[in-house]
Amino acid sequence: VPAGSEVSQESLLLHGPFARKPKRIRTAFSPSQLLRLERAFEKNHYVVGAERKQLASSLSLSETQVV
Repeated sequence: VPAGSEVSQESLLLHGPFARKPKRIRTAFSPSQLLRLERAFEKNHYVVGAERKQLASSLSLSETQVV
């Protein structure tokens, strides 16, 4: 196998359509944050917009962490 084809195969694995995304760091929620998040989820399974922003702010979390 020519050296050039090995590089392209490696490149495909690293950057191709099946390349793995880097793992996201898992958030460790405090018990009080979990309780508030669970209550919000019970009321509405999709917390979006201003409600999501307000909930994130009140819990000292980013909006991305409030999914």
